[in-house]
Amino acid sequence: MRLNSGAINSEHGFTLLEVLIALLISCIFLMTALRFFTDQWRGAGTLKNHLEAHYAVMTAGKTVTDVIRMAKTVEWANSGILKVLPMPEAGNPSPTLDTYYMGDLDLDGTNDLYWKHLGAPEPLASYITRWECTEVEPGLWQVFLQANVNGQVVTWQSVIRQRVHSAITLISIDQQDMSASLSFCF
Repeated sequence: MRLNSGAINSEHGFTLLEVLIALLISCIFLMTALRFFTDQWRGAGTLKNHLEAHYAVMTAGKTVTDVIRMAKTVEWANSGILKVLPMPEAGNPSPTLDTYYMGDLDLDGTNDLYWKHLGAPEPLASYITRWECTEVEPGLWQVFLQANVNGQVVTWQSVIRQRVHSAITLISIDQQDMSASLSFCF
């Protein structure tokens, strides 16, 4: 039997201490990377909630201000109900009264802003926690909306002037233009 006496063996492995140090360095790197990814995940969720709340108030605000602008009559009840009578149009000569209000009709625990038209409620936007319509002066309305999505609170406010129904018809405008041009010619 041959003994290896003093000869250098060229096949070395890692010692237990070297393996433990490598594992420690790898764990520190992985923990740092995992923390970075979880922070990014939380940030993306917060941003998503903020954007969703922003979209809810913008959509509801745009819809309500457009309705007020084109309305014949607008009335705000202190109970949070907006009653709007649209202007008569060629396609709808006798419009019906529409109402806008907050509620949880789908019973999901989230308040929605609803539009009730011909007795059928339709949701406009979710996560609305507060809304107010105030007539600042005759025909000038201030609309305030607030939405909350998982702690991300967004508010929206606008002032809109209600269009006034004009008694001047196109025939009378044409007659005025014709009389003005005739008086100019003579």
